[in-house]
Amino acid sequence: MLNYLIELDKSLFLFFNSHHTLYLDQIMWVITGKIVWIPLILSFVYIFFKKGWKEGLLVTIILVLTVAICDQISSGICKPLFERLRPTHDPEFSHYVTTVNGYLGGKYGFISSHAANAFGLAIISSLIFKNRLYTISIIVWALLSCYSRMYLGVHYPGDILCGALVGVASGYFCYKMYQKLHGKFVDKTPIPYTNDKNINIVLSVLYITYIFILVFSPLINFKIK
Repeated sequence: MLNYLIELDKSLFLFFNSHHTLYLDQIMWVITGKIVWIPLILSFVYIFFKKGWKEGLLVTIILVLTVAICDQISSGICKPLFERLRPTHDPEFSHYVTTVNGYLGGKYGFISSHAANAFGLAIISSLIFKNRLYTISIIVWALLSCYSRMYLGVHYPGDILCGALVGVASGYFCYKMYQKLHGKFVDKTPIPYTNDKNINIVLSVLYITYIFILVFSPLINFKIK
């Protein structure tokens, strides 16, 4: 059964990794970089602190905690524990892999920290905002980040799926922590941002980032780790 799942994982990887164009190479190279998250995170900080310094400080700490948990579980625990070689480092498989700009990633790939972090931030921010349009938009963003890892050849779909599940669980756990801490240090019940006009700031930043990547990616290169 395990061998079957491994072979299925490799087959799915080859499907996601095999559709390359010069334009998509640049798009995925930029999307996979951590720097593209900075405008979105700054917009988070801005609207949270507009609600008050206690709200801003609490949410900022919770967001940092979410990423820290995701990163530690994926890179600190799972990768050294399972020691599953990335497609680019597997001597029996790497010749099938299409890479971009010679990027190979680290030695081990299970689970994907990119997927965990992306879905961790997507889930906790969606639960805080409770805005349907934002939820759809950020989930698409997280999925694109995950797809970029397979496109670049550094993760199998199984790495991505398990990383995403860790992100979802971590995001939900941290949201519950946010609710409890909010009641103690800010207010009894967190006010959802569902009808808050400030959510339009976050959405605008997200869509501008989308457009920027689609239009300007062929002209720039962000270094990625």
